[in-house]
Amino acid sequence: MRILYIDDKPDIRNLLQRYLTSWGYEAVGAADGEEGWQLIQSLCPDIVVTDWMMPGLDGLELCRRIRTAGLPRYVYVILLTARNVKEDLVVGMEAGADDFIGKPFEKLELKARLNAAARIISLERALEEKNRKLEDAYDVIKDDLEAAARIQNSLIPQKVEIFSGITFDWLFCPSLFVAGDIFNIISIDEKTLAFYLLDVSGHGIPAALLSTTLSRVLTPTPNFAGPMRHPLVAPPFYGITAPRNVVAELNERFMNDNVQTQYFTIVYGIIDIQSASGTLTQAGHPSPIHQSADGSVRLIGDGGFPVGMIPEAEYEEHSFTINVGERLFLYSDGITECRGTDGVMFGTDRLLKIIRDGYRLSLRELMARIERELAEFQGSSQFEDDISLLVMERREEV
Repeated sequence: MRILYIDDKPDIRNLLQRYLTSWGYEAVGAADGEEGWQLIQSLCPDIVVTDWMMPGLDGLELCRRIRTAGLPRYVYVILLTARNVKEDLVVGMEAGADDFIGKPFEKLELKARLNAAARIISLERALEEKNRKLEDAYDVIKDDLEAAARIQNSLIPQKVEIFSGITFDWLFCPSLFVAGDIFNIISIDEKTLAFYLLDVSGHGIPAALLSTTLSRVLTPTPNFAGPMRHPLVAPPFYGITAPRNVVAELNERFMNDNVQTQYFTIVYGIIDIQSASGTLTQAGHPSPIHQSADGSVRLIGDGGFPVGMIPEAEYEEHSFTINVGERLFLYSDGITECRGTDGVMFGTDRLLKIIRDGYRLSLRELMARIERELAEFQGSSQFEDDISLLVMERREEV
């Protein structure tokens, strides 16, 4: 351990040199504050033992320079002083001194205080090393989370989708790197689309892992194995599974055991591209919103059981039609349960009003308005829960 001692009296420097080397320290001396300051910048010693009263740069000002210099590591400073007035010691501590030794100093006292300083420095270095390792680990985790977020984002639609006059758009704002919300639009065949929006309980990596798994389960394979179609013996050799049965199958597949406590809510539906009529099932998810061409709105469904909570749960289906100029909204409870600065929830009524007032806006303009209203309501653009909204609109085909 390197110690720099600074004193304008040669006999004191000689004494310190003899003591410090005999105790096993690497000792470097300086005759005044300016010389000491130069050595501090070039050597960055572990400990500085400096006289308070020196011509030119005194020990007090030297402490201030050390504390404001941005040195690569912490330097422990011991002031040698004949001052023993409490007010003077306070001034020294405020300037950045860590300890004091009265002059003339006792050899054993100096050794004891240096031992204490060495212990503190060792603890400081050990803490720095642990913090460095934590920062390295955080960087690795951050990189992994960013990679996971990119993978998850690749599982949702990448652009506005249009199918025979039905336009799909969305709003997606994860609360963290990765989200427990996920949604998609899937072409089952040339006539039928499937759509869903789901919300896994909880936040962070566990929720994201389950939402990603669910996305894969609901993504068709090349032979279209999966819950959305079932085989038939006659052409076209498949049937489209009713939404209530799709959700029931998910419920059985992802039923909680005694260890896992996650569940999820979902709205899953199918829609005929030509007629824009379809059915949907709501499983513990906020009720979809149907908007007529005149801007009026109504809720579809009244709840249902979340998926993964109750064995052999039965689910209802609701029929709907999206006529020209009408819209259907699916959304997560991150929107309605978003809390303002006063703790009040955003609520369904506030969302319905924005949708009613914005029925003449384009879908993209409406998505931007909803996101802006939520951020202003909460007082921050970083949401505490995932925000997701999927909307479909039917327009006259050109």
